[in-house]
Amino acid sequence: MIKLLIDGSEVHLAADISLEFYDRNPFFTSEGQHTLDIDISLADPVNAVVYNAMHRIDVTGRPQNRQALLYCEKGIIIKGTEIILEIDERNAKIQIVSGNSEFNYLVGGDRYLRDLDLGDTGEITLEDAKRSLYSHFPDFDYVCTPVVAKAVISNGVGNELHSNSTIYNEVNEVAKATSVNLKSDTTICPQPYLVAIVARVLKALGYARTNDAIASDVELSKLIFVHGYKTTKYNEMVENWTVSDFISEVEHLCGVCFIVNNTDKTVEIQTLTNYYKSAVVEQIKREDVIGDINKQYDQDPPDNMVYRNVSYKFPDTNFYKIYALDPDFAKRIEYVYCEPKANTSSDYTRLYNVWNYIIGGEPPKTSSTVTDPPEKAYDSYHSMVAYYDRLPVQIPSSGFMWLPLEFPFIIRTIKSKDPKNGVFNPTRLGMVNQFGPRVDETSTDNMELKIVPIENVFCRYHDYYRYPMPIVENGQGDVGTVNDEDAGKGVVERLFNSTSTPSAKDNMYVGFYMGVSKFECVGETKDDKYPVVPVTINSRLQMLSRPSGQPAQGFNYWELQRVMFFDVDGGYDLSINSDNGMYNTHWQVPLELDLTTIYVINFRSLDRRDARHIFNIAGRKFYCQQLKHKVVGGKLSDVIEGTFYPLKYD
Repeated sequence: MIKLLIDGSEVHLAADISLEFYDRNPFFTSEGQHTLDIDISLADPVNAVVYNAMHRIDVTGRPQNRQALLYCEKGIIIKGTEIILEIDERNAKIQIVSGNSEFNYLVGGDRYLRDLDLGDTGEITLEDAKRSLYSHFPDFDYVCTPVVAKAVISNGVGNELHSNSTIYNEVNEVAKATSVNLKSDTTICPQPYLVAIVARVLKALGYARTNDAIASDVELSKLIFVHGYKTTKYNEMVENWTVSDFISEVEHLCGVCFIVNNTDKTVEIQTLTNYYKSAVVEQIKREDVIGDINKQYDQDPPDNMVYRNVSYKFPDTNFYKIYALDPDFAKRIEYVYCEPKANTSSDYTRLYNVWNYIIGGEPPKTSSTVTDPPEKAYDSYHSMVAYYDRLPVQIPSSGFMWLPLEFPFIIRTIKSKDPKNGVFNPTRLGMVNQFGPRVDETSTDNMELKIVPIENVFCRYHDYYRYPMPIVENGQGDVGTVNDEDAGKGVVERLFNSTSTPSAKDNMYVGFYMGVSKFECVGETKDDKYPVVPVTINSRLQMLSRPSGQPAQGFNYWELQRVMFFDVDGGYDLSINSDNGMYNTHWQVPLELDLTTIYVINFRSLDRRDARHIFNIAGRKFYCQQLKHKVVGGKLSDVIEGTFYPLKYD
């Protein structure tokens, strides 16, 4: 016999009640995990008391968030939160949500991050800030890494900061420094770890974390939210999104799923691959399979786990226009592959190959009198042409290697003097589309990520050393737009004529905090005078474009265009399409899973089965999308309808 308790009070159900309910796998559906609709007679006086005589016209109250328990002699059918959907003169229609369905219900609606008590860092001393620079989560929930609150770009070109820029958490610049100290008068602005905000949000909702795939991932655990809000409250360090949107965006960016256990109010943050490495196998014998097996081919994969057309929803700044090109615009560009010269310099940081191809011949070896590129550079600037380089790097221990320059370069500016202020604007390159979208022309599904990579610019540390710093896009006080006065034609002009203007508050910004180092790069050995600095990046691959380069300075035009690959183990790359980017590292579905074919199988079972387990049915393995149960004549049927994805290799 089926029985229902609401906050411990029994509700009388019809003796012949019939209903259906689902156990859904949160990996494969966004509909929720456990849901059940029930009709309840209010003509029964016991039920009228439980529901406060809500069918009467003078009763306006609506009980909310009551605990519901539906069970039978075989055990608990569903335990979760009651939602009263409808009341008429004789009946109440309710829904019971459990697991991920209950979690989605509790975080949905009008709940916002700023409404939650996420705690406070407390007063942060300079010593606390310094200790955070040498730590990571979980020892610290924040890090006081330098961030550019107001970025002024030198001469309005490239990506090197002018000294007029405003930096929060600014460090003392000391040559040969072996440790970091913050300036005594700097603005302390703690940057929270993404995983710390997630943990605090779940705690505020009454859930504990178990098996946190973000915290245990060496790369994702280093993601920080970059902001300029002068606060010590965690809920004010992030944008005031709804809790539901925040959880969804974290799942999409990190390629994880929040799996809720309603019994003990815990949440597992899991990846599909890691979860199924140790998942329990449900055995279904061939003789327990009932009727024919229905096979459905060429199905659309689940929206919440397959990344087809995916892009970052960037704000409309000149840096981000370079970072990501509109796919239709990118198709109109002519791409030229630059073959490396046999005598290419082993100085890996300089874009010699691109310059050699653009200028159409061997450039001068010295430039004491000549730095102005020939006419071909002007032609490239005024055309829709971009250049690919695969730069060889000579490392003594391993000979030549290739830097992962997977993105094209354009002529960013052309040598000239600004007639208004006489400022010299040298010829510069720009790497484009590093964080561009993934395009699948066979699909119309689109996913836009609102948690996006930070912009990196280079801080000039004395005359000999530069290292990347993130620009703050959202905050208070000194936060401002990057000054960039580039103008021209071709790729640059067309990029900067964009009319889209999304608000910065549509986004949250993340980067990898890499700790304190000399910002050493592959193939490069730092001299003793190079100091250690806090390093925050959006990718291991960085490009520096410096503003200086007049003839009197004696620079070749390629010498100030530097590409660097941070020398550290791991991918650490927020780009979508690169070899170590998010798609290949965190978003791909396991190869053994066929998401285009669905099997619908009815089988008999006296035991409850878990939709999150692997199913071995008559000798073949499946991942389960959902299980459909029926209550017929007041009794739980032992026939279950399952929807499954077959494994290609088992």
